[in-house]
Amino acid sequence: MFSFLDMVNHYLGYFNINVTVKSRIYTILGLLGDGYLFYVAIRLLKNQYYSRGLLFLALAIGLFYFAIGNLFYYFTNKQFKYDISPWLTRKLHLHPRQPENKQATPVNAGINIPANGLFDQQHLLPAKINTTPTDQENLKSIVAILMQQQLLVPDYQGQDDAQIANLLKHNDGKPVYAIGPGMMLPYFELRHENGKYVIYGGVNQAQVLPLGTIKQIGLQSISAADQLAVDFFLANVVIVGGPYKIKGRSGVFEHQQDYQLAVQVAYQKNEQNEQR
Repeated sequence: MFSFLDMVNHYLGYFNINVTVKSRIYTILGLLGDGYLFYVAIRLLKNQYYSRGLLFLALAIGLFYFAIGNLFYYFTNKQFKYDISPWLTRKLHLHPRQPENKQATPVNAGINIPANGLFDQQHLLPAKINTTPTDQENLKSIVAILMQQQLLVPDYQGQDDAQIANLLKHNDGKPVYAIGPGMMLPYFELRHENGKYVIYGGVNQAQVLPLGTIKQIGLQSISAADQLAVDFFLANVVIVGGPYKIKGRSGVFEHQQDYQLAVQVAYQKNEQNEQR
């Protein structure tokens, strides 16, 4: 049984599996191994090997306790009431030591210059967009190019796990993203096509791809907003999302997420439409 579990653990190392999925697999395999220990302990006790049987039984109960903790953590959103992992972490000093005088330099800082100029903040509204699988693939290709050119570096702004853990304590546990607050798309434009407002963007004006369609501006649907006597302009299109880290039971853990776009639209009264 243990040889089987070790073999599975060995082969899982060859695959690039999401950390949470891999942890769930290990939890299930651990429960199977723990069940085998219970079986061995019961067999030993039945055959009157009390010392060895009690030893195996104690080991199985201890492992079962930690397996229950993992079930709560990896399969539910609830906290295991009797979880002692944080206490063990503090007592055994398992947190990595934070280097002294280490200052993280945000790699993506200083490059968020709006491609469409500056707009009055009082005339900006957030926009929600619809994306198709093709739009998402287009965004992935743009992100890949930006990474190749070292313009977008998902390295958590040079912060190690100790610094990220400290940051998570002060931001109410909100996730810390590898690209930080995001990066402004180098080039973007808004096109009115077939009655829809389509966002195009890319590394430059010569290489633009459709990235989504605006479905809502502020609290109004795009169809309602389009009836107003205003003109709309893209003010900010920021790449957000991607890998992120959150606080776990005994440290920080990384999870994967698709890159997305955070969009802001500027509006301006159209005097010609008002006169009509």
